[in-house]
Amino acid sequence: MIAVIKRIRWYLWVLIVLVVAYVGVSIYFMEHFFTGTEVNGVNADLYTVKQVNELLLSQANAYTLTITERGGDTVTLTPEKLGMSFSEGDTVRTLKRKQNGFLWPRMFWQKDLYQIGPEISYDEDAFDAAVNSCMKKGASPENAWVEMTEDGYKIHKEEQGAELDWEALSGQIRIASESLIETLDLDEAGCYVEPQITTESEEITSLTAQLDEWLGASVTYTFGKQSDVADKSVISGFITIDDDYKAALSEQAVTDWVTELAKERDTYKQARSFNSTLRGTITVKGGNYGWQIDKATESVALLASIEKGETVTKEPAYSHKGNTWDGPNGDIGSTYIEVDMGAQHMWCYKNGSLVVDTDVVTGNISRGYNTPAIVSQIQYKTRNAVLKGDNYRTPVNYWMPFYGNYGIHDAYWRAEFGGEVYLTNGSHGCVNTPPAAMAQVYANMETGTPVVLYY
Repeated sequence: MIAVIKRIRWYLWVLIVLVVAYVGVSIYFMEHFFTGTEVNGVNADLYTVKQVNELLLSQANAYTLTITERGGDTVTLTPEKLGMSFSEGDTVRTLKRKQNGFLWPRMFWQKDLYQIGPEISYDEDAFDAAVNSCMKKGASPENAWVEMTEDGYKIHKEEQGAELDWEALSGQIRIASESLIETLDLDEAGCYVEPQITTESEEITSLTAQLDEWLGASVTYTFGKQSDVADKSVISGFITIDDDYKAALSEQAVTDWVTELAKERDTYKQARSFNSTLRGTITVKGGNYGWQIDKATESVALLASIEKGETVTKEPAYSHKGNTWDGPNGDIGSTYIEVDMGAQHMWCYKNGSLVVDTDVVTGNISRGYNTPAIVSQIQYKTRNAVLKGDNYRTPVNYWMPFYGNYGIHDAYWRAEFGGEVYLTNGSHGCVNTPPAAMAQVYANMETGTPVVLYY
């Protein structure tokens, strides 16, 4: 029995010693961090709160912030430059309380890793000065833009530049310094002013889609065997782009282009070469014959085709038309009436074949009734007309006017044609023709037939 009691007492003493030891260690760890504690990468085993705070202050005072600019240049800022001051806070004490001293056995299988800092305050004037010292003047960013070229357009990619955004820079330096982060890449942190418009922006994609539609148009104008094309190399000159990335077609530019086309292609009232029957190749001019593009109508039509992105081959709208573009006499062709007033002779050719060959009498030179030397065309033809003037009223069997009141008609009252009759006894300006020959002229020559008259 005595032995049992002694054994029990021994166990009690051992238990008491263990409890006292446990409590003593627990009390110790009320003020000391467990082994396995690491603060900001530094071993803090058995550190007191004060020692950890001293560690934090030491780290903070040694802190530097290295800023990397776009392009690779660096700037280093110290706490002094940043206007930073450090002091002990409650963070360490709070963490120590979370390490319950009575739970110290867990340190044998668990580690505690902390990232903490001291209390930080700023001299705002010094901080702003530090930010300003980093605000090096750099090139401003450039938005992407579209340039019209001779054969379309070119997209210019945006340029990043090197202009810093003060607000972004200040904010990122504040965030880095508050966390004692040692490096700050300004590019990665988004501290630079970015272009507002990039090649991927809606403004650019919408603009280029519109340009592609317009520049995809192609209008081919045919002039006999020849042609002129309004394709993207022409259309690009009609397009303007404003500062809001909106494209517009210039009506004036379209009109100017059609006007130039008309200058090149129009033959109306223009001088032209003519293969005469007796004199070889001569130049004839004036009159009211030839091709003339209706510039107003065609400008509207061309603009509409471009807006629709059409591909079309066509003739332009005309206000006056000739018979052909590629005939043996250019736009006169191979069917025409030729009057050589110097020879007082007329020939009528139909599809290149001579169908009428006759002397005529033209306007009286002595009285100033000269028949005009022009290129015109038969306006219409009629039978049994009455020609009227200030002092005459003359019926004719065939009447074919070609220029105002000037025309070709039979002159049954004349006994003589050709020669020099016209010098003193000519007509009032019409081409007087022998009746039999006039019947053939009337039968073979239609309305619209060119009439070439020259001296």
